Amino acid sequence: MRKKRIIISIVVVICVLVGVFFVMRFGVLGRIYDAIRCYVVQSQSDEEVEEELMYENEHDKDGNEYIVEYRKVTGAVDEEGNEVEMWEDTSEPITIYNNIYKGTLDKIEGNKIYFTVDRIVKGENFDGEDAKGHQIIFDIDTYDFEEDPHSRYWPDSLSFHNGDIWGGDERFHSADGLEFLVGEYLRVQDSMFEDYYTRDRYKGLDFYLK
Repeated sequence: MRKKRIIISIVVVICVLVGVFFVMRFGVLGRIYDAIRCYVVQSQSDEEVEEELMYENEHDKDGNEYIVEYRKVTGAVDEEGNEVEMWEDTSEPITIYNNIYKGTLDKIEGNKIYFTVDRIVKGENFDGEDAKGHQIIFDIDTYDFEEDPHSRYWPDSLSFHNGDIWGGDERFHSADGLEFLVGEYLRVQDSMFEDYYTRDRYKGLDFYLK
């Protein structure tokens, strides 16, 4: 019995020595530590970072007060690459409609633009075969181009984009300014958005060369 205990003790000692040898020889302990550390770091990075928020009281054009929520933009830099403190509105404008068509600008009469649709790119006004050859009339008299200092939104816009990113945009305040596009095949974006807080609406009509 005693002999059996001695043999077991010798085996245990040998196993411990072999374990120590592998730990020292191949850095097993270090690898285990690194694996644990990487797991902890990864777990921390996967956790959602709490946003830094700020709230400001503002007033609409009728004097009604509302609270705007802003989030801090992390890593924001200026034109020189210096880090700056920047905040952005957390709300998103409400899309009333955002339709995009391709077709031909047929004519302009009485501050109205007559546009014949060839293809719907995005929109729900009409679908399929009903779209091809359908004429849309954009009434520019329904647009308000005056800036309202009490509104969070810009005034309505009517514009043409020729594809040049360096000054290729032109804005107009009447349909007559687009006479040079009559007969052209164009892409047109007809959209309206609503402010989340004040319900102010912004309407845009943008023409692009195909």
